[in-house]
Amino acid sequence: MAKGDVRHLDHFVVAVMEPDRAEKFFTEVMGARTLKSENEPNMTRIFMKLGENHIGLFSQGKNKLPNRQSANSYPRHSFQVPAGEYDAMAAKIRKASPFVKDISGDLGCCWNEGLVFQDSEGNFWEIAETPGIAKTRLHHLHFDATDVGASVDFYKKFLNCTVKAQNVTMAEVVAPSGQSVVLNKVDELSEVTKATWRGRHFAFYVQDDDFHAIVDKLHASGIEERDDHGERAGRKPGQLGTYFREPSGFRLQITNEDSATFAAHAND
Repeated sequence: MAKGDVRHLDHFVVAVMEPDRAEKFFTEVMGARTLKSENEPNMTRIFMKLGENHIGLFSQGKNKLPNRQSANSYPRHSFQVPAGEYDAMAAKIRKASPFVKDISGDLGCCWNEGLVFQDSEGNFWEIAETPGIAKTRLHHLHFDATDVGASVDFYKKFLNCTVKAQNVTMAEVVAPSGQSVVLNKVDELSEVTKATWRGRHFAFYVQDDDFHAIVDKLHASGIEERDDHGERAGRKPGQLGTYFREPSGFRLQITNEDSATFAAHAND
């Protein structure tokens, strides 16, 4: 019987102010490639393959990310980069990013070397050099949380994540893939976390039976879930996806379509 296990962190969407500028940054600096673009009168969506994962760049109309000058900003999206590609990527980041800082021990956990930086739009990222991998890949996410214990309980109960580390200032919850969500204790959620950004979500890949088991657990606890990002009409037969909020308000998705499948059929 399925217990509602997530398999891995698969993809996410970030807010962008100027889609063309953002696409150029991720192409030229991060080595991503565009899978497809969707242009509507009041919104642009660009989907890009970044190593093993894909990311969405969604325009925000007149809304803009605030100016942030702290490496301890949330959320942060953290990627491992193959050893043979790291130096070249890091050099491009240092040249193109409006904010770059060497990673040190005050940034939580997971690794002690690498870079934390902003993209062209003001979103925060981390990279670390990783021997033995063939492609850049998503390793962890940094979220802020006012109640770390409640957040840990949520990820354990509904996604069956395990706890790798926990203390009074942070916790790290881990998927079977080894990828993690790092929950950082704050007195107040950041402005970026509290705000509503078009399409922003963070997706876990699941198998079909686990999808339904997670939905059942959410329903049993009175937590709303729905396929509410306008994608339902485009879902293929057998494709499952839904969204719900975790305790800090980040919108999570569970889906049975992973990045490799999405990339293969992006323009179908």
